[in-house]
Amino acid sequence: MGKYREHLFNTALIATGGLVFAFALYHYGLGIDFRLFLILLLFAIILNNLGIMYTDIKLSLSPSVGIAAFLIFGTVGAATLMVTSVMFDTIVMRRKIKNGFLNGAMFALSYLPAGWLYEFMGGKIGEISIAQVKYILVYVIVSFLINNFILYYALKVQGKILFKEYWNESVLLELGTYVLMVPAAMLLAYVYFKHSLMFFVLSLTPLIFIAYVFRMVRDLVKANKRLNAIYEMVKMINSKLELDQILDTIVEVISQVVAVSAAAIYLTDSNGIATLVKAVGGKGKEGFRESYFKGEGLIGKVISSNKIVAIKNLKEDRSLDREKIFANYGSLIAAPLRSSGVPIGCLLILHVETNAFDDDSVRIIEIIVDQASVAITNAKKYYEVTRKSITDPLTKTYNRRYFNDALMENIMRADENNEPVSLIMFDLDNFKQINDTYGHLIGDEVLKEVARRIKNNVRSDDIVARFGGEEFAVILPKLTAEQAYMIAERIRTEVSSKPIKTEKGDIYITITGGVADYPSKADSAEKLVSHADRALYAGGKSKGRNKIAIYEV
Repeated sequence: MGKYREHLFNTALIATGGLVFAFALYHYGLGIDFRLFLILLLFAIILNNLGIMYTDIKLSLSPSVGIAAFLIFGTVGAATLMVTSVMFDTIVMRRKIKNGFLNGAMFALSYLPAGWLYEFMGGKIGEISIAQVKYILVYVIVSFLINNFILYYALKVQGKILFKEYWNESVLLELGTYVLMVPAAMLLAYVYFKHSLMFFVLSLTPLIFIAYVFRMVRDLVKANKRLNAIYEMVKMINSKLELDQILDTIVEVISQVVAVSAAAIYLTDSNGIATLVKAVGGKGKEGFRESYFKGEGLIGKVISSNKIVAIKNLKEDRSLDREKIFANYGSLIAAPLRSSGVPIGCLLILHVETNAFDDDSVRIIEIIVDQASVAITNAKKYYEVTRKSITDPLTKTYNRRYFNDALMENIMRADENNEPVSLIMFDLDNFKQINDTYGHLIGDEVLKEVARRIKNNVRSDDIVARFGGEEFAVILPKLTAEQAYMIAERIRTEVSSKPIKTEKGDIYITITGGVADYPSKADSAEKLVSHADRALYAGGKSKGRNKIAIYEV
């Protein structure tokens, strides 16, 4: 559907732009001095070639020549100049035929309506005066808005716009260049009307010098961004961020130093299978394969070979034909993530354009990936240490230490939000008899299975902890005791109705629970635990077990 939508948009854009341009030529004619037209065209092409790419927009001083041509030739002549220059730059210089026609159509639809509006409002061609300034500004603003409107949706249907904040920055930066270009264009037109052609040509040359200076500044800014990116990665290594935050930061940092249409991060497990853990752009995780076996596909091969892969033209590379994700993109970089030289995953960066990544891009990605790998390894180690300190090793539920902290936090949050929080205390019935009959190893299996059933029957933000021995506790934020009772009953039924399969046969076990809530039935964390425990024994155990009871004040 994405490719069809893009093809439909491109066809409609080229057809509409071509028809409007053909109508303008037929109805109004060119009305230009071809010698002057060729001179201006040459300067426009040079300025286009000296333009700089900022995210998805090419910033160039060529519009200053276009505006000057508009004031000299009129609407159709200026539009013809801009269409010709952008198509020459795209098709001949950058060898992108389809994009050349798209850019030509976009410029035709930008400059022709703006010029016609200028003339309709009373703007004059061949005349420069203070009174004309407001009309010139209308021409510039309208052509700018139409151009960026079309460009935005052209990029959107390609799935190219990934970071909106950078798009906004590039639009504002382009708009800022018009502060220089509009006065320069008016001055050029004035020189043409008042002086000789030779003097006019000489007055065009400073634009090339200014464009070259802009390019040098861009290179300095790019170098500074890359240094900042490396600094951010180094800083991240020394942080204690969680893995998800680390992955978000990696993608954000990379987007600042290279153009990105989509990106994905895969990490390997103990079996060497690479699993998708982060994806942005396109359709997000839906657009990428969930996993790769060792050596399978591009990701598997990059991890197995432990070498970076950069493909400048996916349209011509046949080695990836079977991987559907790459059909929508033009170029990629796939870099292995390493820990002590051993691959632990892969970073994949995609762009819809061919030749989007140069050698400098590959080098900076290698540097960032090396730093990112250390940060990912540290985050995983930190997670493992933290998880072990708060997790019961047998049941993989939270331990008593974490339970105490979590209960206090939920009580404070309940006070802040004026919401209840409930607690269920569970105890396995006659568990000692299972240990005595089958042994402690089987008893451990029973505990693990009961813990699994409890976790499977609570909400994602509920907290399940092993309180001690065969006791479990469940913290349920935002629920009253009556609501928590329903969940406790569901757990009791799940535990009691199905046998637990062990190597010594099926074992049936029942569970008894007590429920209390804060602040209705307890006014502190200590009393909440005490009251839920009292309900467990007084209301459940004393009445035959395999029951759920609510504490009564």
